[in-house]
Amino acid sequence: MRLEGKVAIVTGGGRGIGRAIAQALAREGADVVIAARTRSEIEAVADEVWGLGRKALAIPADVTVAQEVEQLVEQTLDEFGHIDILVNSAGGIPYELYDRPGPLRMPKGIWEIEEATWDRIIASNLKSVFLCMKAVLPHMIERRQGDIVNIASRLGREPTAVEGSYPAAKHAVISLTQTTALQTKAYGVRVNAVSPGMVDTPGQRRFLTTFFPGQELPPMMSAESVAAAVIYLLCDTPREMTGQSIDLFGIG
Repeated sequence: MRLEGKVAIVTGGGRGIGRAIAQALAREGADVVIAARTRSEIEAVADEVWGLGRKALAIPADVTVAQEVEQLVEQTLDEFGHIDILVNSAGGIPYELYDRPGPLRMPKGIWEIEEATWDRIIASNLKSVFLCMKAVLPHMIERRQGDIVNIASRLGREPTAVEGSYPAAKHAVISLTQTTALQTKAYGVRVNAVSPGMVDTPGQRRFLTTFFPGQELPPMMSAESVAAAVIYLLCDTPREMTGQSIDLFGIG
């Protein structure tokens, strides 16, 4: 129980990677605030955290909206009094951008992406990270302690010709992680990232089967593997380790 007494916020915590991270944090003794847009999903994860013997709070929030992020942080502080950990797991490609009737085609070139699509994906994957760190960091800096882990992606670490907005956002998340780590190091706050390859989540399966119907799905890692990397950063690394991104994918 290496995180006993700690309070963690997990965005995108209603399913997939976020859910696995919330469970892993609870197993290590942390109380967990689960934030996402779908109330039923985050309440189910909160029940799972309670079942693991830890306190949980489900807060519906769209983390691309500053006011909702600020309310998320305020409610957490009202309930628990402090915030020790922030895991920015919200992101991905929103269902509504591809899960619709009619012919579907993932853009092959940057010139083919609609501006609204670009804005939505940048907001989901990058702006959300900025807003959550902006809201939490003053509290962590005042206490001179805290850990932030941002979930990036292999597509933010390696060049890719597949779609432009999502890799750009995840590459920017890594850069933002490094910049924030440099700015907060003197205050005892660490900021790191995890860059997984393809993860077997309901959203990933829905995405792949929508665009590639009838095809065999490629090998994918588990959400629990990503959660293990988050726990490693929080519990097993020296305090001097900040501004880093753990790559969870093979070479080649």
